[in-house]
Amino acid sequence: MPTRSMSDAEVAENIEYFTAGLRTPRTTPCDGLVLSGVGVANRAGTPEAIALARSEGVKRVVLHVGAEDLDKLNVKRYHDLIDTLVVPVQPDLGALTVGSRAISAAREAGLRVSAHTGLTANALSSLPTVARVLAAAKPASITFTYPFPITGNDATDTPLPARVCAALRPALDVLDAAGIKTYIKGLPACHLGTDAHRLGKTGNRWYVDADHQRTDALLFFPDVVAFHKDEICRFCSADGECDGFFATYLRREGFPPLRPVDTLSG
Repeated sequence: MPTRSMSDAEVAENIEYFTAGLRTPRTTPCDGLVLSGVGVANRAGTPEAIALARSEGVKRVVLHVGAEDLDKLNVKRYHDLIDTLVVPVQPDLGALTVGSRAISAAREAGLRVSAHTGLTANALSSLPTVARVLAAAKPASITFTYPFPITGNDATDTPLPARVCAALRPALDVLDAAGIKTYIKGLPACHLGTDAHRLGKTGNRWYVDADHQRTDALLFFPDVVAFHKDEICRFCSADGECDGFFATYLRREGFPPLRPVDTLSG
């Protein structure tokens, strides 16, 4: 958790560092930019930061909208600037309404939109409703993310994988029928079973915030997030597409061990 927001000047300095600053015989400049954070989508300097990144050779830009941004989001600011706008869609009625409106507005503005929903224990019973709303709003895709093990996130926030998969089933059927691509992150292939083809493989990246800038930036793996794989995972046909799971959860009661997907029916 960063201690403060970055200034516009700091954002620009870091973009320049990871593009022009890495354009040397021994380094490779970044060609992708993911922007997320509280208020980032409504921040005055965000379009200018993206334009700077594009001018320095960035080919792919993803902007994550925060829930706090949705009410006043002006999607037209990002026409021809970003590749994907990620909109959070949470299960309570108010958030569903605001999120679906933002998706529709972004689509009308010509933006590619992806929805995101967290698989917390409180969200599971509402997933079919979320799916029906998204089927109408029609984002290009939706990603369901299992809660990461962070401070304060206890067993009540992290439902067992079997419960998650059962709750997802009717929602996935609705989304499939609507032709919306679905991804699942945070769970391993062996826990997803027949939905393992929906894995959303996470690529590594530099993580920058106010406390970790330029040469002090962190690698997303393993400095920010550390997925775990057992030795047996090497023999799984899904090893190349699967991030693995979190050792913290595997030590908890009720979480099944990792195993090759090829052995699940045996």
